[in-house]
Amino acid sequence: MTSPLLAHAAMAPAAADASTTIGVGEGGWIEIVWAPQAQAEMDQRGATVEAIAPAELIERNGGRGIRFPVRSAQGDPSLSNPAHTQGTGVADGGLILRVASTEVRVTRLAGDVRDEQISGRYMVNDVDAGMQPVFRWRATEGDLAVVPGAPGKPVELKISDLPVRLTSEMLDLWTTSARSYGLPSLSADTVVAHVTAQGRFVPPTS
Repeated sequence: MTSPLLAHAAMAPAAADASTTIGVGEGGWIEIVWAPQAQAEMDQRGATVEAIAPAELIERNGGRGIRFPVRSAQGDPSLSNPAHTQGTGVADGGLILRVASTEVRVTRLAGDVRDEQISGRYMVNDVDAGMQPVFRWRATEGDLAVVPGAPGKPVELKISDLPVRLTSEMLDLWTTSARSYGLPSLSADTVVAHVTAQGRFVPPTS
């Protein structure tokens, strides 16, 4: 039951091909705010979320979620066409999800972004969950703000309130869980969370 909810923790921008210009991200963070349907489901089941520092719980626009600092990231933000954004990264902190007598710790968060999809890798109770597709989105639905710097200098980037949906792989997992635990059905179009991310992109020097 908990796996699709825990999947919000997977993060970071996908390995690029040789033709892509790769830069470095710095000073970044990412917030995941559960969609009302996901939050209602958690509340109904008495599920609580605790942040593992330096991650922290947040409230924004009436919703609840968690913010993770990004330790390292590299990739191509593809400002001319954000749908082609790709990169890899690692986030600090984690979360603890408690449901009844069950406690699930999610740590060592890393991810890979490509083609409007993120695959995540993380530890669940100190067991490697492996890399798996988690979320997908439409880049046109987010609010992208760019503050350009001088040539060769960092560019400030922020994307706000990007709706994310489950990948087909994660949706299959949810559907199986729904049968076993009486969870509500989700479709490929169901928004499960909204993501906001900010940081500086440092372009390559050559």
